[in-house]
Amino acid sequence: MATLNQVAMEAGVSIATVSHVINKTRYVSPDLVEKVEEAIKNTGYDKKIKSKSSKNLLCKNAVIAVIVPHLRESFYSTLIDNISFSLTESQYSLSVHFHNDDPLQEKDVLTRIARNKKVAGILIVPVGKEEKTLNKLIQQQIPIVLLGRKMKFKGIDSVFSNSKDGIYKACLHLLKSGHEEIAFITERDHSLSFEEEISAYAEALKEFHIPFKEELLIIFEQNDVEELEKKIRKVWGKHKPTTFFASNNRITLALMRVIANLGLDIPKDVSVLGYGDEEWCKILNPPLTTLKNNSTEIAIQAVDLLLGKIDNYSKIPQEIIVPMEFSIRKSTQVIGKGPFGEKPISPEELAISNTEAEALKSGNYKVGISFHYGGTAWSRLYENGIRHVLDKYGISIVSITDAHFDPLLQVTQLEGLKMQNPDAIIAIPVDDELTSKKFQSISEKIKLIFLSNVPKGMKREQYASCVSVNERESGQNLAVLLGNYFKEKKSPKIGFIGHGAPFYGTHLRDAVAKGVIQNDFENIEIVDERYFVQIENTYQICKEMMLTHPEIQGLYISWDRPALEAIKALKELKREDVSIFTFDLDYEIATYLANEHIVKGISSQRPYEQGIAAGLATAKALIGQEHYHYIGVQPYTVESVNLLKAWKDITLEPVPQEMERNIRSKFT
Repeated sequence: MATLNQVAMEAGVSIATVSHVINKTRYVSPDLVEKVEEAIKNTGYDKKIKSKSSKNLLCKNAVIAVIVPHLRESFYSTLIDNISFSLTESQYSLSVHFHNDDPLQEKDVLTRIARNKKVAGILIVPVGKEEKTLNKLIQQQIPIVLLGRKMKFKGIDSVFSNSKDGIYKACLHLLKSGHEEIAFITERDHSLSFEEEISAYAEALKEFHIPFKEELLIIFEQNDVEELEKKIRKVWGKHKPTTFFASNNRITLALMRVIANLGLDIPKDVSVLGYGDEEWCKILNPPLTTLKNNSTEIAIQAVDLLLGKIDNYSKIPQEIIVPMEFSIRKSTQVIGKGPFGEKPISPEELAISNTEAEALKSGNYKVGISFHYGGTAWSRLYENGIRHVLDKYGISIVSITDAHFDPLLQVTQLEGLKMQNPDAIIAIPVDDELTSKKFQSISEKIKLIFLSNVPKGMKREQYASCVSVNERESGQNLAVLLGNYFKEKKSPKIGFIGHGAPFYGTHLRDAVAKGVIQNDFENIEIVDERYFVQIENTYQICKEMMLTHPEIQGLYISWDRPALEAIKALKELKREDVSIFTFDLDYEIATYLANEHIVKGISSQRPYEQGIAAGLATAKALIGQEHYHYIGVQPYTVESVNLLKAWKDITLEPVPQEMERNIRSKFT
């Protein structure tokens, strides 16, 4: 006979939605109700519903027993709540029992249930490893479904989370974010899940060629929270991992308590990947990145399986594995790395001492600036940040050039700057290849400070510093904005428009964003992927992409200027229903975001802060301190809800009146 899963697939909705339509337990929009009811008829599930109702009316006093460890974790209370909802129309009553993770208590509870003639079936989160504990109930032909924990028992139906896959994917996310020292905290029990979680953690490390360290594996002995907190403190004090990964709710809460008591800042001092069904995970500052069980799905599948067993006890045992949900929020930092794998230095570490300030002021130093393009608010913010520092220490700027994104023009301009005999040049290379030889030649006599990227082929000793936004984090931020926007939509299709010129920074964030979309948001399909070299070419690329794939609902675009070209194409095609996600906040792109018109999310650089950092790195280099090889600046995530604050923080200017009116009208 048809199953809830088949009905859900036919209707194109979740199993939970099907359950709520059948049981009338929560509001479902009329159009979805119609789809579900049609799917119920098409699959023949309506006959099953009628059969259940007639049988259940004959045994309306029968009881479904639910056995869980306790209610100290919200997963169990939510699970019971969802089981109750799923049984609403079944005419069965519900009895709840607890074993407190004690095999003897579990045995006692099961003995009492075996004597109760009204018990029609059992849903149990098992604790005992002995299969014989359930034998008497099996002999009495009382249907049993195991929940939550994967056991070695044979011949018994079970529904549990795919914790092995969940832990593995969450670890991969951390590893791809640059974390190598990951402390994993898990709880010892007798289930296969415990063994599989550790195996998944080790497997992820192995994939990234990182050795498994026993000292970073913290095992929580059941109910000994005080000892767990001591272990966490010890690992932090001795090893300083970049991340703590907690594998259940109680562990997460204990971990957060220790971090608070230690006065650590999340994620600046340490990242946290929690395990949470609790609402507080979302409202923490910062919101917690979490892995969680889908308790609704587990409950619905378990009830459907159990009622099927009651109807036909001899049914072949099933093992249903429910995927875990992974939510990327702000508690896990992306660790950026420099061109030679350097860990980033914070701009705060570049403070100039009084002695250094005097040396700079008496040095009569001169600096040239070479921009890849200029004439924008963006380049002015870079310049203002640089000037703020250089003026403060009496360092003069001999010239500022604008290459208009032409690498050959930049080479010519660099030769002109060189002839002015500056002590240092601050530059944003137009590309990684064509400008490289010129920069290498200049480095023999002039100190180089790069913004965003270092040209290909240059050695570490040939430049003083590279100042960049954390491109890995920027790419991830935008991918998460896009992924969360389309998370609840059925099989959304998107187009990917990346930067095709050899430019390290944009390539890195494009690659990271693509990886996050594909790995962490599996419901989203990238149906077309194209790359531009010249910004203006994006117009035609977007137009051809949309004509080839009219089903596209969203676009990833490498930054705001090509995004504006794509918007022109979308308007011409009357496809303003497409949602765009891009990088960097300037006035024109912000106006589209203010209206939530086409543009839905931005991950932005902080050009003024990056200019400040470049100025400080230049000042340090001029007095012989050239060991600040990679300086990372955190990107800024911008949506319409925080656009007013983001505009002030990034541009250091008042919000334009029209933009402010548009924003405020939406939220009042």
